[in-house]
Amino acid sequence: MKKQLNLICVLIFFFVGLSLVPSIYSMSNAFMDGFEVGMSQVEDVHGQETTNISAEILTPMTLSLWPKSLAVTSDKLFNHKDQEWYPASHIQTVVWAKSKDTVITRYASFLVLIGIFFIIKAIVQFYKLINAINHEVIFDWMNVRRLNRIGRNLLISFMLSQAYMITNYWEATRLFELEGYEHNFWCDFQPMTLIMGLIALLVGRIFAIGLQMKEEQELTI
Repeated sequence: MKKQLNLICVLIFFFVGLSLVPSIYSMSNAFMDGFEVGMSQVEDVHGQETTNISAEILTPMTLSLWPKSLAVTSDKLFNHKDQEWYPASHIQTVVWAKSKDTVITRYASFLVLIGIFFIIKAIVQFYKLINAINHEVIFDWMNVRRLNRIGRNLLISFMLSQAYMITNYWEATRLFELEGYEHNFWCDFQPMTLIMGLIALLVGRIFAIGLQMKEEQELTI
């Protein structure tokens, strides 16, 4: 029984960690690329101080799009395999906007980092929960608190990530209007942490009800 439980837990840890890899990779990649490009642009600005004071530093910004018509394509892509152009539509793209116009989004991006921190806290609590169950401590108030902490941390992470998505969506709609496309918030909506957080709270509540019933029965006896 414990072997099956441990196997399931290992799989959960593996896939939760795997789910974080794209976010961490894209964020670190974007940070390094943005840093390098930003430094080169700053050098260009200093080099052009005497001739062009109005040089602008650019910041990458993600646009979540949806074509207004799937029957009509607004763009095309070149396929190097057969050397032909194909009609295409973009769902998500990155544009380089003026830094002075994306101040709110740049600061809001730190919310994603904070959200990852809360996910790590939830993973730590989950490890403690499984460790307690392995030591045959199952229906215990400490496990109820651990489940509640897991649920709260996941919900906080979800709210922080969605706050960033909403901020990015608001600034994107304010700054850009593209022919053949409309902005789409739901492409960025990721409810998995919300669902897992609610499930953790539900299981914690079930444990709490079971413990209360057990204590009432003991008092009755």
